[in-house]
Amino acid sequence: MSWARTYRLALRALPAELRLKHGWAMEALFVRELGRARQAGRLRGALAGATGVWDVVWRGLYERGCRRGGGTRDHEGTRREGRWSMDTLGQDVTHSLRSLLKAPRFTAVVVLTLALGMGANTAIFSVLDAVLYRPLPFPEARRVVNLAWDGAGYLQDGLSPVQFQYWHEHARTLDAMATWRPFLGRVDEGGEVSIVRGLRVSPEFLQVLGWTPALGRDFAAAEYVPDGPRVALVSHAMWQARFGGTADAVGSTLSVNEEPYTVVGVLPESFAFPYVREPVGVIVPVGLSVDPDDEGRNWPAIARLREGFTREEAQADVASLTEPFRAAYPNQVYERERGMTLATFGELYAGDTARSLWILMGAVALVLLIACANGANLFLARAARRRGEMALRAALGATRGRIARFVLAESLLVALAAGALGLPLARWGVGVLVSLTPSEVPRLAAAGIDWRAMLFTFAVSLATGLVFGGAAAWPSARTGLSEVLKESTRAATAGRGRQGLIVAQSALSTVLLVGAALLVVTLVGLRRVDPGFDPEGLVAVRFPLKPAGYETSRDLWEFQRRVGEQVKGSPAVSSIVGATNLPLERGINFPMSIGGRIDDFEGAVEWRAVTPGYFRMLGIALVVGRPFEDTDVEGGPPVAIINEAFARRYFPSQSPIGQRIDIGRHRGEFIDSSLVGPGAEIVGVVADIRELSLRTEPRRTMYVPPAQAPTRISNVRGTMPVFIARGRLAGGDVERTLRQALRAVDPALPRPEILPLRDVVARSLARERFGATLLSVLAMLALALTAFGIYGVLAYTVRQRRREIGIRMALGAGPQEVTRMVLLQGISPVLLGLLLGVAGSAGLSRVAAGFLWGVTPTDPTTLATVAAILLGVALVASWIPAHEAVGLDPVDTLKSE
Repeated sequence: MSWARTYRLALRALPAELRLKHGWAMEALFVRELGRARQAGRLRGALAGATGVWDVVWRGLYERGCRRGGGTRDHEGTRREGRWSMDTLGQDVTHSLRSLLKAPRFTAVVVLTLALGMGANTAIFSVLDAVLYRPLPFPEARRVVNLAWDGAGYLQDGLSPVQFQYWHEHARTLDAMATWRPFLGRVDEGGEVSIVRGLRVSPEFLQVLGWTPALGRDFAAAEYVPDGPRVALVSHAMWQARFGGTADAVGSTLSVNEEPYTVVGVLPESFAFPYVREPVGVIVPVGLSVDPDDEGRNWPAIARLREGFTREEAQADVASLTEPFRAAYPNQVYERERGMTLATFGELYAGDTARSLWILMGAVALVLLIACANGANLFLARAARRRGEMALRAALGATRGRIARFVLAESLLVALAAGALGLPLARWGVGVLVSLTPSEVPRLAAAGIDWRAMLFTFAVSLATGLVFGGAAAWPSARTGLSEVLKESTRAATAGRGRQGLIVAQSALSTVLLVGAALLVVTLVGLRRVDPGFDPEGLVAVRFPLKPAGYETSRDLWEFQRRVGEQVKGSPAVSSIVGATNLPLERGINFPMSIGGRIDDFEGAVEWRAVTPGYFRMLGIALVVGRPFEDTDVEGGPPVAIINEAFARRYFPSQSPIGQRIDIGRHRGEFIDSSLVGPGAEIVGVVADIRELSLRTEPRRTMYVPPAQAPTRISNVRGTMPVFIARGRLAGGDVERTLRQALRAVDPALPRPEILPLRDVVARSLARERFGATLLSVLAMLALALTAFGIYGVLAYTVRQRRREIGIRMALGAGPQEVTRMVLLQGISPVLLGLLLGVAGSAGLSRVAAGFLWGVTPTDPTTLATVAAILLGVALVASWIPAHEAVGLDPVDTLKSE
């Protein structure tokens, strides 16, 4: 249902004469303001719609209440008298505040309980809002869209040059379309060297984003061609730092990676590009080389909708071009792909982490519901103790509505106080979430407590107060003096609503416990996975950027050899090897063909260049053949080593030793002229390792000696190769020794990152650790709240049934019988809640099935463990009131009654 239709229905809350006189004007104003709000973003439009509907409903109730109460307006137009007058509303708030201050322990317990739930909800909302829903920092951001392939369940964010060109030329609903590729730049100006984030962009890049240079001009068409003029746009920050913020910057020269660029413009100060995590310092042009045989999807695509077209029309237009493109370029579309689609920034770049955050949002919502149940239980208990007071109010003329408003005012005051306390808790929680969330999540640094979070907290506070306040207001409003005098009736009906709340708490806690347990089992299982190598005692060294002087493979690997010479004989480092990337971190993959076969085995495989000693250092077993040796040099016979997965796929019934691989050969052609040759001879087979992640089975992988790796491939990422060093068992500082060796070889090197290889393994489990940790904390909080609720209900019930328990004990009931009676009363609703929770978790856990590994959502061991934990906590929480009941003296109890 649209907001306009919802508002039209809400207008019925107004008295008829007001609706007929002003309704059309109010609706027109609402629609106009709603349209303005939607231009600022979907979230702001929703908030404007909800606020408008709430305002008209509240105004309607106010007017109707005043008229029923016979109120009149004075000469200033202020409503006087009547049941809904501002005077009586103020009295209710004042009396409620005094009542709460007279019960400080009760108020503090409810406020703290609710504040925990509200703070957690606000923290998760702040992160979700920053990552997924905050408008992109572009002018008219609603017109900016992303193109991606729909791969039957996942989105592929990269396009090939042919695909990019086709949709750019044929999509009639797109005004402009661009792509980019990030890089790290070593900027040298006046002897000062720094590393900045740069972008290589295609034509129309700034046009798509809606920006124009604040100074100078955009790139010209002739500057996008290969070997064209080297020009650059610089950020406002670089303009200030490097050029002093003067207009003379335009036309000056900037050195980027030892290449001179002419500065042609300065970006606006507010320019931001959230598709890369670091601020952009420099932008340079790049032209796409369109080759129909190039199937590499390495170019993301962003576009701006043409004025007058909606997103839905653009989606239909983009999707309609899929089949014509498939017919023209059948090799460019995979069978599983449904077609080209438009995607939001969050869908495309937040990925599974967004799903994790939504699951956590659901989890903290359950925690808040449990906290609401506790608040409702406490308010119900307080209402039962105040039955006499409410009955006296009714006897003195207070209507049911007035009594209900008084109780609701108390609950709303408590909820608003909890919301105010929850904001600083949420600020702390956002910091914790940011520190735990995997670093690849975009826009994470923008998460914080802003007006959106405050508005969200206020809305949650109102809803929370109405939820648990309404549960207490209904029975309070129905209390009469005659009912108070009927003690037997009260005893018979006491606690039924509170028992129902315990059932709900137990069910919600079960769902959270099952989800947390499944994620913990997944994390533990992945930690036990053998990665295929031994990280203990190994230290990884990697550089953020390739410095000057290392342009060829020979330069790169000669540098590694010299570093190895430097650490020889040191007390801290026993040996050092090099590789193109570390295990468990995505590397390079290339197409290949098996030489000498009629049927060409094509397909992308993982490609690694590693130095001699790499397999021995990492503990990777040599299955057959030989390892790389120092004789495998440039100009010698090309050789390769494959893993067992490669051998199983392509040599299932024969020995791979002596076979040849045409590296980089695709559909009969080599992707680069430097790869043309007789192919690499397979000289060995090594055991499989987990190259991509612990979740992923070993991929087909080939290894080559660095000296035989073409520069275009071995340095495709523009970075130095990584080093892996083994520290000695005793003596010396490994990190200090490595830094000294690197400085001795090349003092101009950028500062490297040095970390234990076991930390690389731990980082590969960041997403699993994030979900398991936070969901476990929430589950423990829910369990504690449930235990508190069980104890509170039973303790109150025991006090209410003192007379009954005293009579039972006077008639011969023993301690065991009384204990059993109280325990049964505490365990019964928990058992019912446990059954409901298990049934609910079986369905809800399937939502998180993609995050599980090695365990099913209905794993019986996990469910049995959760049941044992919940029942154990319930027994402990029930035993304390049971022990108090056994300690009652029947004589004293009957005398007091």
